[in-house]
Amino acid sequence: MKHRYHIMRNQPRSYTVGNIECINEEWIFFDEESDEASLLWEIVEDDFEILYNNHWLPARFYENDTLKIENEPHPLESGEMVRIRKKLQTGYEEWLKELSDSSFSTLTKALGRFDYSLYDCIYCHNILFFQPASAPRQGVNFIVYDNGDYVCSLHHRYIRDGEMSKDIFEFTRADGQMYKADC
Repeated sequence: MKHRYHIMRNQPRSYTVGNIECINEEWIFFDEESDEASLLWEIVEDDFEILYNNHWLPARFYENDTLKIENEPHPLESGEMVRIRKKLQTGYEEWLKELSDSSFSTLTKALGRFDYSLYDCIYCHNILFFQPASAPRQGVNFIVYDNGDYVCSLHHRYIRDGEMSKDIFEFTRADGQMYKADC
């Protein structure tokens, strides 16, 4: 599990980065990539990171305009850079949890081969999620990734029957490149 946590934390494009501004006594987050504005408290759940002395440090809200960074209070200032972990779609996150450690590692390596991140998922049809775990299961899940350059379709064929767990990942990128990995 620690291995998965490390992989997830180090995926490309796993954060939304931007700066904050106090406007009309509300903290607004401006996404660096899209320039979209959001109320900071609406997009931050518990933890996020702030660029502090040229290092990303974990931060939490302490009081209205104050953060806790390394257990020290830090008043928010307009212009500060904030990094927020992107959320995965529920069905996709459940699908990832269903994969064995070996299959998870194979998936992330295959995605990396095409320059995709686990956080590039834009659609996940996870039929495995709807099948009862107490019975043998098999089928195909459909996952679509977009890394900003190409869209990639993944067909995940699986068998789960108590004695055997098998995963086959078939990738097809929009430019026609294909890749297949078995676990």
